[in-house]
Amino acid sequence: MFNLIFLYKGGMINHILLNVFHQKELIDWKGDKYWLVTMLIPTMWQYVGYYFVILMTGLNNISSDIYEAAVIDGVTKWQKIRYISWPLLHNTLCTCVILAITGSLKIFDLPWTMFPNGLPMEKSWLLSTYMYKQTFIASDVDYGSTIAILIVVIGIIMAQIANKVFKEKDY
Repeated sequence: MFNLIFLYKGGMINHILLNVFHQKELIDWKGDKYWLVTMLIPTMWQYVGYYFVILMTGLNNISSDIYEAAVIDGVTKWQKIRYISWPLLHNTLCTCVILAITGSLKIFDLPWTMFPNGLPMEKSWLLSTYMYKQTFIASDVDYGSTIAILIVVIGIIMAQIANKVFKEKDY
C-alpha cells in the first residue's frame, strides 16, 4: 500500500501535492532526500495500534477510585494526567520503549520491499538489510553472522539504557 502512496509518478501524495496544493514539481520519496521519511511513516503506522493496545490496557488497570478522589480534591484534567496517569503508566511506558528500541533494530521487511534495488545510498543501509546483503548476496556468512550478533548486543545495551532511564523513582 505504501509503495503506491509514495510512487514518483501517480503516487497518492504527489497527486495531492500537485492538485490540491498546486506544487510544481513531483517529489522523489524514495530518493536520496526523503528515503528515511518513506521508511518511518509505514513503520510507525504498522506499530501504532500495537502500542495503543498496550497503553490502553495500562490505563484500564488504573483504579477509577483514584481519579474520583482526585476530582473531589479539585484536581484539573492535566494534573490527573501528570500526577496520576503518567506515574502509574511508568512500567507500561518502559515496556513500550524497550519493545520499540528492539523492534527498530530488527526492521527488515518494509525497507526490503519498499526499496527492492536497495536504499538510495550505500551509507543508508539498516543493520538488518546490510546483514542480509552480506550473508545472502555477497555470500559472506561470517560477516553476516557478526552483524547479527552485533544487532543482539546493541539491542541488549539499548534495553539496559532504557531500563536505567525509566527506573522507578522513590518519591
